Amino acid sequence: MGFRVRDVYKLKKPGVLKLARQRLSFLIASLSLFAFVIGNMVGQHGWYAFWKSVLGKEDDSMIAFAGMISPIQKVPDYTKWAMYGGDPDQHTYRMVPQDLLIPLPVYNEKELRMRTGASVAEAVFSIGNLGDYKTGADNAGSHVGVDIRTPVGTPVVSIGNGVVEKTALLENGYGHYIVIRHPNVPDPDAPGKTTTLYSIYGHMDQILVIEGQIVHKGEQIGTSGQTGFATGPHLHFQVDKDSAPYHPYWPFTSGEAAEAKMSFTQAINAGLNQDRAELYTLSPMLVVQKFEKFTPVTIVASNSKSADTDLSLSRAERSKLIREARIRARLAKSGRTLTASVQTDRPVQATTVAGSISPDVKEQISNIKTASVEEPALPIVLGSNTDVDHLRIEHSGKLSRNWQRVSIFAEDKNGETVKNPLFGKRLYIVPEFGEAEIRPGELSSFDFINGVATVNVLSRGNKTLFIATRGAFEAVSPPMVYKR
Repeated sequence: MGFRVRDVYKLKKPGVLKLARQRLSFLIASLSLFAFVIGNMVGQHGWYAFWKSVLGKEDDSMIAFAGMISPIQKVPDYTKWAMYGGDPDQHTYRMVPQDLLIPLPVYNEKELRMRTGASVAEAVFSIGNLGDYKTGADNAGSHVGVDIRTPVGTPVVSIGNGVVEKTALLENGYGHYIVIRHPNVPDPDAPGKTTTLYSIYGHMDQILVIEGQIVHKGEQIGTSGQTGFATGPHLHFQVDKDSAPYHPYWPFTSGEAAEAKMSFTQAINAGLNQDRAELYTLSPMLVVQKFEKFTPVTIVASNSKSADTDLSLSRAERSKLIREARIRARLAKSGRTLTASVQTDRPVQATTVAGSISPDVKEQISNIKTASVEEPALPIVLGSNTDVDHLRIEHSGKLSRNWQRVSIFAEDKNGETVKNPLFGKRLYIVPEFGEAEIRPGELSSFDFINGVATVNVLSRGNKTLFIATRGAFEAVSPPMVYKR
């Protein structure tokens, strides 16, 4: 007796068309999911953040220049406010009656050099560009940028489209400050070309932006204050050129002032290294006023087939031209030395605009396509005490729920503080053990004031925290212990 196996139901194998439909459905679903993710990223953060997160690099050509606006829009009429008992040293911006607020006065370079005391601008611009602490007159010292007298809490806005390059919370120097990078700006020193400028906002109270954030012209980035080295409430506003060795730029170090046997204030009043300030910075309010009424140029070419047809460069074409210009500029920069001057003037051929073009339009196209990089030698004179052997991290030892200050000392082999530390690499501050937010998380030798740099730490838990430095030097702090 034997057994025989027989199928009850016949198993039908899928046909070729059915398999193709299934795979096509899977492909469509995958592409739809991919498009949704990309669209969500771009919608929330924009193309700039998308390319940086995906490609790991920044594409400044996506940031268009749309003119500039003053960093502060309204200030008190100090004469009228005083009649009501108003005092900018005691009262905040919110305490100023609305009908006593006036637009920021026009910055008149000649008027602010005279300092007669008769104008509203003199009451607002307490120190002019490259001014001094004696008279505040424009071009009388080496104080980079302008000081805008305004009560604590005055809204501060970005002067133009750009990217937040750096934020810092210091207890000396610039205090709480912001650095914003503005690409594709018409070069004030080279008509027809573009450059990158850096705007700096110092002595602020609140900072409302983070590093890497894209900001638009007129967008509020914080409020004015009296942090750092400030004798009264005001906004320090300056504009650095791209060629400046660091941002924010200052024309002398504390060591250079000491070598000249002058204090910081005396060095400013004496105009120490004013030539450097003129080389690497611009008069900020004059730059803003120059581009306040700026209107983007639309390039139009007439088609030979029809005189009534207009052709304009698309956004993608303009971005390509600017991107090619920036690539040539970066290639030129990569081969520079401190004493070399590199320049590239070879234009890119315009193949996207057809038809006959007027000479004016040709000149405008040439202006967009041409890249030029000129970087003069940096005449820095450093003190003798620049060699750093190690770093020492100091703090209170206690961990709390609030922001805490951590000091980093640059020291030599003998454990003495190096007043003018000099090292080429960046310094990164990270939590070695535990979780914490650290601002700023990156420093350079220029952030050390008299040999000490300060960062702010906010613990994200109750665990014991160790702060460490990486990059130029490696060091680990003593433990920060949470106590109830």
